[in-house]
Amino acid sequence: MVAAWRGSPTRLREDAATEADLVRSGYRDRLLTELAQNAADAAAKAGVAGRIAVWLEGRALHIANTGVELDISGVHALTALRASAKGSADASVGRFGVGFTAVLAVADEIEFRSRGGSVRFSRAETRALLGTEGIAIPDVEGEFAPPALRLAWPIEERPVDGFDSEVVLTLRADIDTVGLLTAMRAEAVDLLLELPALHHIRIGDQEISSAVTELENGIQEVRIAGPEAEDRRWWQYRTEHARWLLPVRGGRPVVTAPDVLRAPTRSDEELSLPALLIADIAMQPDRRRLLPGARIADLAAGYADFARALPPIDRLVLVPAPAFARSEADSLLREALVAELREHPWLPVLSTSDEAPATDPVLAADLALAADPAHESGGAAEAAPDAGRSSDSDDLLDDDRLFGAARNGAGSAVRTAFSIERPSRVSVFTGVTTELAALLTEIVGPLVIPELSGRAGSDALAALDVHRLGLARIAELSSSLERAPQWWYSLYDALEPFVLDPLSVEELGALAVPLADGRVVTGPRTVVLDDQLRSPIPVHWARLAHPEAAHELLGRLGARAATPEDLLNDPALQAQLEDDPSDPDTVEAVLGLAAYAVSVPGALPSWLGSLELPDSTGELQPADELLLPGAPLGPLLDAESPLGTVAAAEVERYGPEALRAIGVGWSFTVVTESDPTGPDHHLDDEESWWDRLADDPRELRAVRDLDLVDDDKWPEALQLLLSDENTRPLLGDRDGYTAWWLRRHAHIDGIALGRMRHPDDTTFDGLLPVIPGFGAHDLRVLRAVLADPEVMSAELAEELMDALQDPTRIPVPEAISETHRRLAEGLADGVLEVADLDPPDRVRALTGAVIDAADALVLDQPWFGPALPADRLIVGDIDTAPSLAALLDLPLASQAVTAEVLGDGRRTTWSADPLGVLLRLQFGFPARTGELVIHDELRVRLTGAVDATVAVAWWQDGDVTHVQAHPHIALPHN
Repeated sequence: MVAAWRGSPTRLREDAATEADLVRSGYRDRLLTELAQNAADAAAKAGVAGRIAVWLEGRALHIANTGVELDISGVHALTALRASAKGSADASVGRFGVGFTAVLAVADEIEFRSRGGSVRFSRAETRALLGTEGIAIPDVEGEFAPPALRLAWPIEERPVDGFDSEVVLTLRADIDTVGLLTAMRAEAVDLLLELPALHHIRIGDQEISSAVTELENGIQEVRIAGPEAEDRRWWQYRTEHARWLLPVRGGRPVVTAPDVLRAPTRSDEELSLPALLIADIAMQPDRRRLLPGARIADLAAGYADFARALPPIDRLVLVPAPAFARSEADSLLREALVAELREHPWLPVLSTSDEAPATDPVLAADLALAADPAHESGGAAEAAPDAGRSSDSDDLLDDDRLFGAARNGAGSAVRTAFSIERPSRVSVFTGVTTELAALLTEIVGPLVIPELSGRAGSDALAALDVHRLGLARIAELSSSLERAPQWWYSLYDALEPFVLDPLSVEELGALAVPLADGRVVTGPRTVVLDDQLRSPIPVHWARLAHPEAAHELLGRLGARAATPEDLLNDPALQAQLEDDPSDPDTVEAVLGLAAYAVSVPGALPSWLGSLELPDSTGELQPADELLLPGAPLGPLLDAESPLGTVAAAEVERYGPEALRAIGVGWSFTVVTESDPTGPDHHLDDEESWWDRLADDPRELRAVRDLDLVDDDKWPEALQLLLSDENTRPLLGDRDGYTAWWLRRHAHIDGIALGRMRHPDDTTFDGLLPVIPGFGAHDLRVLRAVLADPEVMSAELAEELMDALQDPTRIPVPEAISETHRRLAEGLADGVLEVADLDPPDRVRALTGAVIDAADALVLDQPWFGPALPADRLIVGDIDTAPSLAALLDLPLASQAVTAEVLGDGRRTTWSADPLGVLLRLQFGFPARTGELVIHDELRVRLTGAVDATVAVAWWQDGDVTHVQAHPHIALPHN
């Protein structure tokens, strides 16, 4: 070398420049890395566990290692900038001998001690030798630094005990020893990962070691133990051209931080892969960059096998997350890895099999291991498929613990199993639960297991082109399914947590719904729900969800809640009954629903009574023309009543409550309709009642079939009406049809109820009979079906007029007068019409005497009362006397009798005479006008219907008032 420099000064300058370039660029900051690579090669060649120790003695840095000793070829490699002592057969990590140049980054004086011989390198001695040999120093800018590693001087020193080689570096004064050792400690972990031949690295008094445990599935666990109980672990997997490592945290692999390509040590090729990559690939001499043309995509081969070897719930950790590539190499690798994962089966999925799957302990153990939170990576992982297996799917494995079981439409068990698939053949529903996953597998085929379907894995699955399922797609696919109602309920229950907003509701708008009649329809909005039903009822006039499938989710999706009452009030059912009232399916459905219906008046429409049922003779009759066997109404009906008895078999099959709900009779039946528009309810004499109404009623509630009661059975019929809580209130509604009909048509002892009176109503005492046989509690209700003094009618007027001329009835004078008054008011108010009533031949005088109408006079002026015979006076109210006269066809007293006051008397005024004032005060008159005539004896001559002269207390003649001059005169009101 000295001769070469002497002969060529240019060579000296080139060697110095080359060495300086290597230190400044390719091997900067790589002191421990390069020495560790040499140590790893030496240990591997010697077949021993590689150990490195680094320590300081003053300014001398010692790096010792185990392995083969330095030989002459090694010395040649150390002194040659381009040569290497590693042949192709024993090269393990590097191909060039220039890595040792890294020592020059910190020292100019280097010793390489080995048990086979030691050498020393010195920049100072090289400079001195150049001067001694007379070699010209090249002319360079600044001070020339001769090469330090081109010349080696043998030395006697040997490595410390326990090591085979030792490098001693005399650190330059500008080197920070503390910082240098700190940096080396930071590199130690990476070096133990990158150089498997190394097992221990000691920096100062801190030792870092590695241990490799063979797990199964081709995975190794690499454990790095450091000072202060630091313990780090990786799962490592080897492919043909690479080693892949995933950090392990809490027993599970995690994505590594952005890193660089390692070949095998760190390069400058930045990567953003999920795992550390230590590759066997061509690199440039300084190992910082890939050699142009290097086939980096080939490193992806076998990556899917690594994924397949991982526990199922951890496999997505190997999918490169969408991100910008950090380098060209990163971009190529990411694409290659994703392509590798897409094209091979490794993704854990659920699938179904109609037959019991073969037990595969490989997948079962993997899934159980991954799902066990107590699992620690130090133990052996359970077996997984061999990396070389070529089938697209592993044997299915039943796993009820994680996935449960669903049932198909035929009722046989569908086994939910775990297998693997290519991502392109798989679907995923983000966030799917175990319950929903088992059901969806039946619909869509292989489905990513729930543990990998969360939002955390959605980007990874999207990168793999896994088909993403949405709610709308599930709804679309559901329309072609045939499943048991319980299966549908399970599906709705599993879907419910995913319906969170109006959009999700809209997406499930086409979800299929099984109906109670066996059909499956599309869209919950077209369906009605009844959560009261415990068994399916084939309602074919409405889309009634099967009760075993009825879930509250359907209501959230637009299904309308419907009670049995709602279904039985459906106009579609009414139309169906009008078309075919005896259809067996309709009978079955109506009576099935009626069993659940609320049994209150008006809950069900009266037209349900048109449903035809067999009677006791087998003939079909409308339900509302039938009675239940033993019905208390039966004995009360007329012998000609058309009502039959329903067949006993129908009662046994459907129950009496359901039959009564649709109109089969037990007691009296109530007809109910809201907002009726006319007398079209088939009630007896309904038109007459309707005609008397001023306005249509807001609701019609009426007892029907009253006309079928035997006339002799009305006391019992009334007791039955009173005993039924549905009919009792109707008897108390005076304006309602029921009370109206009973007043007109119901009789007790031949007397219409409307012509009887309540015991407390004394107005017609002595004229109308009291209704017999009822207690006070019932009489309060029956008041509305009896005569009411405050409510006059033609029927009551006729009865009263007949009673007044019946000499067997003995009313008191007050009852006679009050009866006449109410009759006259009825005519005056327009309630009665003269043309509707026949005038009586005999009438009742105030004295109680029944007299011929020809002898009667209607009192129309109060002063005529004391003057005329009481046994001829018909007295009511003075104001309505003309109406009473017209009603009875009798003359008014003031018109039939002429009166003349006899004598002149003393004329005065009310205010001028003491008697006038006293009379006004006594009778409470207001201030009166007109003349007051006071007679010592007041007598009046009567002519006409009555001829007599009578003494009276007072008389009115126009505006003139005649009174008798006595202090005890009793003067009535005028």
